[in-house]
Amino acid sequence: MSEPLLCWNCGTSLEDVPQPISRHANCSNCFEVLHCCRLCRHYAPGRPDDCDNDRAEAPTNKETANFCEYFKPCATAFKSKNRAPQSLATEKFDALFHDDMDDVVAEDKNSDTTDQNRPTNPFDDLFND
Repeated sequence: MSEPLLCWNCGTSLEDVPQPISRHANCSNCFEVLHCCRLCRHYAPGRPDDCDNDRAEAPTNKETANFCEYFKPCATAFKSKNRAPQSLATEKFDALFHDDMDDVVAEDKNSDTTDQNRPTNPFDDLFND
């Protein structure tokens, strides 16, 4: 039995998508296009034109729909690191500032001094407000 086909971007099952995949097909969860290099078994980052098929005319953007006649969907195209840039940016932002803010709050709770000149937010001292 073959592996189920998953969206290259979010990992949602593509059982409900008619085969062969149309150039206009989108994922029902993340709405990314499916007939693109990222879902193709010939997609090979690092190779010339990022494609194993030498005869294929490779598009410049690997995440947009194309007319490649060598397209064959790959069940292992989904990689957990392939997330939308917005969610990746949000995670990185939270990682930068969330831990620092927790330390400041814990430090304030453990502090016995009540210095009125000390800013409550560590970013306030940047602007001298």
